[in-house]
This record gives sequence, C-alpha cells and structure tokens, in this order.
Amino acid sequence: MKRIFKKADFKNKGVNPWLIILLTAPIPFIVFGYFGYRWLVARTDFNRMAAQMVQRQNTVLAYDAMSVAKDVAHLLEGTARDVQALSLITPTQNNYLKFYLSRVSQVTQTNLRDESIETIPLPIYNEIIYINLQGNEVLRLKNGKEERHTRSLSSCQQSNLCDPALIQKALRSPVGELYYGSLMRWYVPEGGIEIEEGAHLPVVYRASEGVFILGIDYRYLKDFLLEPTFPYERRRDLLQSYKNGNYVYLVDSNFDFLAHPKYWHVAGIDRLSGTKAVPMKTDEDEGKHPLNVIAYQGERLRTYFERLRTRSFLQKSVDIFEASNLKGTTRVLSVAPVLLSKGQFQKSGVFGYIVIGCSVDYFEEPKEQYVPYY
Repeated sequence: MKRIFKKADFKNKGVNPWLIILLTAPIPFIVFGYFGYRWLVARTDFNRMAAQMVQRQNTVLAYDAMSVAKDVAHLLEGTARDVQALSLITPTQNNYLKFYLSRVSQVTQTNLRDESIETIPLPIYNEIIYINLQGNEVLRLKNGKEERHTRSLSSCQQSNLCDPALIQKALRSPVGELYYGSLMRWYVPEGGIEIEEGAHLPVVYRASEGVFILGIDYRYLKDFLLEPTFPYERRRDLLQSYKNGNYVYLVDSNFDFLAHPKYWHVAGIDRLSGTKAVPMKTDEDEGKHPLNVIAYQGERLRTYFERLRTRSFLQKSVDIFEASNLKGTTRVLSVAPVLLSKGQFQKSGVFGYIVIGCSVDYFEEPKEQYVPYY
C-alpha cells in the first residue's frame, strides 16, 4: 500500500504537459522575431545608406556643373576685359601680334598615336579685328597673321564667318557698349569631318575710334567637354564617352548648342546657303541639322527638352533630374547656368547653360547588403 500511495503521489506532483507547451510555444516566435528585427534594422540602415549615397552623388554632380559653368563665365568675362584693353592699343600689326601672343592658355587633346591625353598651348583669340566708323576693317589678324585683303561692311557675310548684324549693332551703339555674338563655324552633318579652322565666338566693343572684335577660338569651347566630372572617367573619345553616359555640353541663351560631343548637334553656318543652318525639328532630322531646344518638335526628346524649357533654364540654380536621350538611354542630368552680367546679358545675368550627363548605372544601390554594427 505504501508503494501504491507513493506512485500516485508522484503522478499528482508531475508537471502539467500543457504548461510546458504554454511556456515553450513562444520561443520560436521570439527567436524569429529577434532575427526579423535585426534584418529590418539592417535593411533600414542599408536603404538609408543607399539614399545618402545617391544624394551625395547628386551633390557632386551639381558642384561639377557649377564648376564648369564658372569656367565658361571666366573665359567670357576675360574676353570682355581683353577687347576693352585692345581698344587702348595703337592698331599696328606688330602691336596686335604681341597682344595675340600674350593671350595664350592650354587646351586638352588626345594623341591619336597612343590615345594619351595631353595639353597644348593655344592662343585664345584666332580673330583680332579693328573696324573704323564706316564699318570697314582697318586691321585684321587671323591666327596671328595679318590679312592682306581687309573686308568692307558690305563684304562681311556669314558665308565667310563674319557677322554683319553684330558689327552694325555695335556701330549704332553708344561708346562703351559690348556685345557677344553668335558662334561662327561651319556646320557639318553626321559622317563629315568637323572643320575647326576659323571657328570662333566674336565679342565686340564700341570705342570712340570704331569697333574692336576678339574671336574666341572654338577649340576653347570644345575644351570644356573634356572637363573631368563625375564619375571621373578619362574621356579619350568624346563620342564613346557620350555613349557611355559621361558627357558635358554647352547651350547658349538662344537655346543653340555651342559645344556637344556630337558635333552635328552644334549650331553653325550652312556652306551651301551661307546662312545659319536650320535647326532639327523631327527625330528623322537627327544628324542632318543642329539641335535647338526650342525648335525641336520631335518625340524622343520632348519630355527632356520640356524640363529644360520650363524649369532648368528658368532658374539661376542647379537642376538635377533623369531623362532619356535620342537613343532612349536614361541619364542623370545636372544643369547649371553660366552666369554673366556683361554686354546684352546685364539684365538676365545668364549667358547659357552647362549640362552634365551621367549614366544611371553609377547611381544604383550597392550590390551587397550587410549589417554594419552587430
């Protein structure tokens, strides 16, 4: 009887199995909840890190655009000072040659033999001209050499890379006025060989003796296309870099392209008509006509150019957005104004705009996720 009693007593004192189930059931949920919490925190940290990375990339791209725009403005402002200084120099061939040789800077070019990048010295102005009050050239240096056959106002035509409207405007203006002209270059469609010889951006100054002109060598405008910008890949081939999504181009206040990796997009003079080349209107015109943001009526760039017209080109600050090019490839774009308060830009304060493109591949999130501090 004693044994039976003890056995029954043991059973009465045993642990209830439902209690065990009740106590152990939450353990898997606690474990999974803990690891889920760690994953959620790590995920949140990763998303925040990725967002900060993209924000940082956008900030760098914005500063790059502002930096290039500032360099363009510096060149234009320097030319304004130089053309005023030119009016104080006695107009002789020797004096103008000294002036020509004293204004030398450097441009970047690719050595075709080994594809190395090198800088070469180059005079900034390939046109130095003095015109009397009757509109006739008194002295003209082209690439440092005096032209024996000077032009009269009637013989100044766009067909010989001369801008008669600009000269006439300067002659009618009060003494001390200064103006920036349109780009004087030959337009070459896709497939042709670009002609850089003689291409220039004229800047005129009205003095009491007449009109003085300095032509900025077009190669200095093209040199801005090689400025190192995010993601800081070396541009040996501008066209290939453009295809890779790494490019810079310059648009003026008339919405013409002054410098672009695709030279057939740049404004110029049609050699057949002797007048300014008609801008591209439809997508079928690509490669046959230069680009103008306002004149374009095609489909592929419609959204992109509408953003430029309605926002980027209306503000005096940087704009960053995504858009597709003519080939349909998406780019991250940074647009900055070229601020200039000289000549006809005293009121607007804007000469044009720098646009920097970058492939969206550089803005993807990191491929690996990790927990940084567990």
